Amino acid sequence: MLNYTLGESYQNSLVLDQEWPDYGIGDPYVMRYNGLYYLYCSTKDFRVGIKAWSSSDLIHWKYEGLATEEPLTEGAYAPEVVYWNGYFYMYTSPAGKGHYVLRSESPTGPFTIQTENLGLSIDGSVFIDDDGKWYFTHASGKGIIGHEMPDPYTMTEEKTTNAFLGHWTEGSMIIKRDGKYFMTYTGNHVFSKGYRINYAVATESPIGTYKVPENNPIVISTKQDFNGLGHSSSVLGPNLDSYYMFYHNLIGHSKEGPPVRKLNMDRIVFNGEKMVVLGDGTHFPQPVPQMPDFYDGVNKPLDQKLWDVRDNVNETKWLSSKAADKNRFTAEFNFRLNTESTLEGEPSFETAFSYKDDNNYYSVGIDPALRSIALFEMKDGNRKQLATSQLPQAMDFTKLHAIRVESNARGTNIYFDQMNKLTLTDLHAKPGKIGYVYRHVKPTLEFTAFSNEADGSSDFETAKPVPGTIEAVHYLEVRDQGFHVGHPVKGAVMREDDGVPIQTSEDGSNDVTMAGKGDWLSYRINVESDGTYGFDAMLKEDGNGNTVELQVDGKSQRFELSNSQSEGNLWVKKHIGNMKLTQGEHILTVKLVKGNLNYRFLDIYRITELPTEKLSNMFSQIVPEDMYGKWMKHEDGYTVQTEGSDAKMYAGSDEWTDYRVEVDLKSTADSIQEAGLLFRVTNESEFPEQVRDSFMGYQLTFRNGRMILKKMNYDQNEVASAPVSFDSGSSVHVAVDVSGATMKVYVNDSKQPALEWTDANAWMHGKIGIRSASRSWLFTNLSLIRR
Repeated sequence: MLNYTLGESYQNSLVLDQEWPDYGIGDPYVMRYNGLYYLYCSTKDFRVGIKAWSSSDLIHWKYEGLATEEPLTEGAYAPEVVYWNGYFYMYTSPAGKGHYVLRSESPTGPFTIQTENLGLSIDGSVFIDDDGKWYFTHASGKGIIGHEMPDPYTMTEEKTTNAFLGHWTEGSMIIKRDGKYFMTYTGNHVFSKGYRINYAVATESPIGTYKVPENNPIVISTKQDFNGLGHSSSVLGPNLDSYYMFYHNLIGHSKEGPPVRKLNMDRIVFNGEKMVVLGDGTHFPQPVPQMPDFYDGVNKPLDQKLWDVRDNVNETKWLSSKAADKNRFTAEFNFRLNTESTLEGEPSFETAFSYKDDNNYYSVGIDPALRSIALFEMKDGNRKQLATSQLPQAMDFTKLHAIRVESNARGTNIYFDQMNKLTLTDLHAKPGKIGYVYRHVKPTLEFTAFSNEADGSSDFETAKPVPGTIEAVHYLEVRDQGFHVGHPVKGAVMREDDGVPIQTSEDGSNDVTMAGKGDWLSYRINVESDGTYGFDAMLKEDGNGNTVELQVDGKSQRFELSNSQSEGNLWVKKHIGNMKLTQGEHILTVKLVKGNLNYRFLDIYRITELPTEKLSNMFSQIVPEDMYGKWMKHEDGYTVQTEGSDAKMYAGSDEWTDYRVEVDLKSTADSIQEAGLLFRVTNESEFPEQVRDSFMGYQLTFRNGRMILKKMNYDQNEVASAPVSFDSGSSVHVAVDVSGATMKVYVNDSKQPALEWTDANAWMHGKIGIRSASRSWLFTNLSLIRR
């Protein structure tokens, strides 16, 4: 068995044996089955078959050969596989010319075609809900399309969801967690550096109305050596509690034209309705996934040396040699039943957990005749049924099925084949062994495991990549080692036993309050490289100033946090301060020195200090690869070359934070086209087949006697505006001060801002630039001053 120790790591991009030559791994899909993982990917155009790999730990992958060699699978795009009741169903659209469904009795095939061409675009994905209903989603130019499925081969009338990236949207997948549907999706074009992953959350239906959270995109990078990140799949991690996202990055074109891509994997963490991919897509060493605390039966019979096996005349018990030892656990049981047993007596099959002795334990029983699942309690020798639920009537119990039990202080959830069938809020986790108890039946016992984690608790201890985002609630465990509160409280919405004030925010995530002097929370971080890093917090202002201390491995700095000019009780991203960090893992502690600190998350990013002197000719620093569209150089500035053609250019560094950017702008004729001054720009991309506003940051737009401030996130949102006068042929001097979350615009050296706006969830760093689509605008004297 493979178990990993602290310090072991992997690094994106992953390289697998037998990848498609000059094509790599594109559109990766990872399925978990019976303790193992199976990976499938797109097939290179003009090749036949779909390759498959297997792994027990998500790090080491074994090539399993071609899962199908059906001639129709030539250039098979984005194959996905779902297991149901003894069969594996594969969905793929060869060469993007419509979907086919294939079927096999093994995850490695051979898969054979079961349907005619079903059409439905590309990137089909299946989701099975708790009630056993199937849903199919796929790509389109108007958003992800959803269908109900009466069977694995049939899609009903389509429904367009609001999971949409403003252009072609693809690569959808749905997972369900804590009663919420999380859909991930990708856009806009596989050859764009700005190919990225978004997510949305629904509570009523997997193809209903979705809420699109503010922290999108959750995976993006347009860096020269790591870009085009997209088309993801999400899967439960080896420790039965964590989640991981697989996606590809773009390398370039193959000789024949199709894209060359590589495989990547990053940890997902959750906070209420919020999903976070740690690091937004990492490209430096990360800790390997954790294995379960106890497991057996990976591609082999259970090892009797790991079990206390009692085989009596009427009953057989398998009890694990190791017990869950915390107030939470997740256990998984995979099995097959021989329902035609010739043994005399009423057959009974149960999976046991929280086993203390023969007279005290819980069990989940399967009744093949009634097609039902039931929870039992054995207490002091007395047996009691606590709950029961129906299973789909077509279940074949001679095929492999899985029961998973998640239990902690919030209650217990019981899953059958990933369907949540029983939830008991008054049944809290108890330590004990796991195992099987059966009578008058001969089951086949397969992968069986437990982990001392549940409900995302492993998110707390995992190292958070820096640069990246840390959710406030994901502080380390153990009182006075991972956290300290002088006056513990009751009634927190999560981590109830800690006594830390945790409550649900308006955005559906959970936040933390530190109200006592000396309270502190610690986080494990994994820093990419040596350097200076900026620390921001999304906090609720209470009208009073406060003081916090940041400690890294015991070395601390104090920072005064002043309030914005608001009446308080507003959520706003606030810059805490800057600290030097060194590469590798560290413990970061946030300590309250004075006042009150109520925060949702920390953003940590690398910064570069600007020189103290004014940078008066930024146009001279712009290199050709930072110029998009056709520009015409003038003596001291630029205009666009072609009327109506959108053109942009960027200068500086993603690591610049607070500054004053200035430009002289001249309108030589009346124009309905815009001119824009750009600032705090990151993740810029340019590609014909993607959204037009392809960057993240801010744009101050000039048009028809007004200036309009827009927040840009691969779309645009107008947030403030003010009048401005342009006389044809004369220049207007424009300056923008960006300090923390506040932006102030000055015109013609006025001492009073003509426009001022504070962004509650601001972009806090990035380069500068200009944008125009008309030859009538002339930009000169682009300059920058450190604030």
